[in-house]
Amino acid sequence: MSALVGIVDDHPIVSYPLAEALRAAGHRVLEPVTAVEALPAVHPVGVAVCDHSLPEGRTGAEAVAHLTACGWRVLATSGVAGREQVLGMIAAGAWGYVEKRFTTHREYVHAVGVVGAARHYVSPLLAALLLDDADARPLGKGDLTAGQRTALRALAEGDSEQEVRTALRTDAAGLEAALAGAFALTSRRRRMNRLTPRELDVVAVVGCRGLSLKETARELGIRPGTVADHLEAAKRKYLASHPGEKDLSPRAAALRWAMELRLC
Repeated sequence: MSALVGIVDDHPIVSYPLAEALRAAGHRVLEPVTAVEALPAVHPVGVAVCDHSLPEGRTGAEAVAHLTACGWRVLATSGVAGREQVLGMIAAGAWGYVEKRFTTHREYVHAVGVVGAARHYVSPLLAALLLDDADARPLGKGDLTAGQRTALRALAEGDSEQEVRTALRTDAAGLEAALAGAFALTSRRRRMNRLTPRELDVVAVVGCRGLSLKETARELGIRPGTVADHLEAAKRKYLASHPGEKDLSPRAAALRWAMELRLC
């Protein structure tokens, strides 16, 4: 199925050969750009292949959210993004993820075709990340079903979509529903640990400027004890959303949040 494709990547040695490969496969490909803001809004939808780290404008999850709002289905990609960054892009609305270092143009073409057909593209790496995320941050009731776990485990082991459908005794629509549900749960996990507006204010002041509790309280017009409460909440949410972290002081967590959310 032919799709309108936009490529957002600041490495022309990557973006232009990929554009040619996609054109050769029959897709209509726009001139590659280096910022998501340079892609036009589209209707009906197109597929945007978007790198995680961009030199200008929005980047990462913010870039995915912007493109989604402009009518693009996003196929996220990166050669350096870590687990949380990849899952952050998925939570922001990406329909799939391709790891640059181990992916051929043929696989990109396949992934674009899948996303262009309004289906989620789940590589073995992404399937493994989705499973690990569910194990690290279980939601309890309403989490991954047995069928979703079976599908993700099989994809993580390299099984084809046809093999997964056969194992689950389902059709393409049934598998897509399972994968879409797994993506939605990833978004739900991250919403649970999202900072409130006031917590963001405190994190920005403490993390970026290093002010004391009293100085932060004066700056924001609240009590020092309230600042301390917000810092503890920010620390708790950081540790909950970053399973690899063991423990941090509230101020260290504020700095991590500030850097990760680009508040400074």
